[in-house]
Amino acid sequence: MTVVEEYSIEIIEFIFSMTFTGSIISFVLFILKPLIKDKLPKSFQYYMWFSVVIALMFPISKIIVIPISNHSVIPTKLMYNIAQWISDTASEKPVNLVLAPQNENRQNVSQFTYLPSIAVILFVLWLLGMILFLGFNIICYVFYARKLNKHNISADCQDTALLNNLLKRKNSLRLYKNSLVETPILIGFLYPAIILPDKKYEDIKLRNILMHEIVHMKRNDIFVKWLLIFVGAIHWFNPFIYLVRREMNKACELACDESVIKKFDIREMQLYGDTLIAVAADSIKKTSLPITTFEDKKNLKERLDAIMKHKKFSKRTVVIASVILITIVCIISFGGTLFAIENEHNYADNFPLPQDQKRIKAIELRNSIRDYDKKNIVEAYVFLSDLDGEITNAYVYIVYQTKNPDSEMQSGIKSLVSEELGLDNSNIYVAYMDFDSYTSDEIVGKWYE
Repeated sequence: MTVVEEYSIEIIEFIFSMTFTGSIISFVLFILKPLIKDKLPKSFQYYMWFSVVIALMFPISKIIVIPISNHSVIPTKLMYNIAQWISDTASEKPVNLVLAPQNENRQNVSQFTYLPSIAVILFVLWLLGMILFLGFNIICYVFYARKLNKHNISADCQDTALLNNLLKRKNSLRLYKNSLVETPILIGFLYPAIILPDKKYEDIKLRNILMHEIVHMKRNDIFVKWLLIFVGAIHWFNPFIYLVRREMNKACELACDESVIKKFDIREMQLYGDTLIAVAADSIKKTSLPITTFEDKKNLKERLDAIMKHKKFSKRTVVIASVILITIVCIISFGGTLFAIENEHNYADNFPLPQDQKRIKAIELRNSIRDYDKKNIVEAYVFLSDLDGEITNAYVYIVYQTKNPDSEMQSGIKSLVSEELGLDNSNIYVAYMDFDSYTSDEIVGKWYE
């Protein structure tokens, strides 16, 4: 197995495990959403989705074990030497080789060819998709930001003074007007700015709009949106990610509304709702897509309902909900890890065909041998013989850095094989070849038992 294949397998297993864990948690949250809609603060309903983001970014669980095998190719002369060694060593029991030899016509015995494994192919496809996804979003943002910059007009002194008064500090947030934008937006990662449509707003509406965007800035929602884009790039192949991103954007707006109106009276809430309607109306008028219009109306209705039904929740309710959420996430994560550990131990038993079981066992044993002494074991080849589907003999051919591995190492290898396959030492045959002979053309007879 090449270094590229090893890293590919590790990365793909991490990605699949993260996407699987995140999908399960998101599925549970989608089920819980209608049950907690009016029973918990919108801020809690927004931040609970971060458990999905964490699961998608960090391998907190290894729910699945991915069957990714690889086939290294043995030089022709070495293959014949191993076959001869097995023939001289073995009994009459048949030996089915796990690894296939190269074409007999190949002349260069020291040349090694590797067929790309499933892991490498998956890794290349995943990496290409991630680069395209991330590149597309970055390029679109850069072009959009540059386009806006060309049409930005500094807001008048009165609007700027209102913004600074709400911020309670000057020049920490810039304010522009722009004829290209349809609704107020907050833009800029390092130097955030509020950009308003190029129109005159009533004082109360402008105040509500600025308060809303200030909350977005204080909560670092720009960073969160870019974080979601990055997570979406990693898991571009998972349809759940697009649903989670859309749901988090909606929950973000609801949480922001809640933060703005938490000290409002009924009349101020109504005026805030009127502001949302006025802003949404400008957006709906300028779009020609019926689907977008439907989504805007649906989201607006949900936000207005949340404003009208706004109420204070006790800290006890939030704490209990948090404990329940953490418990659910831990059960999914650590329960999945325990399942994966158990699954790894019984992995080969999941394959009904004896030859498939034998191949998986050989690959697992080969990896275990190579991990036994990574410093000195260059390569290991495993050949298993079976009778009526039961493994009877193991033939292990090890390429070692030196000619004479010590007796402790030889004994350890046999014990490892015996433990992995459940065989007596008398049915385990191990031969060694030094690395210099392995890489030379003159390899006949240069192994050490």
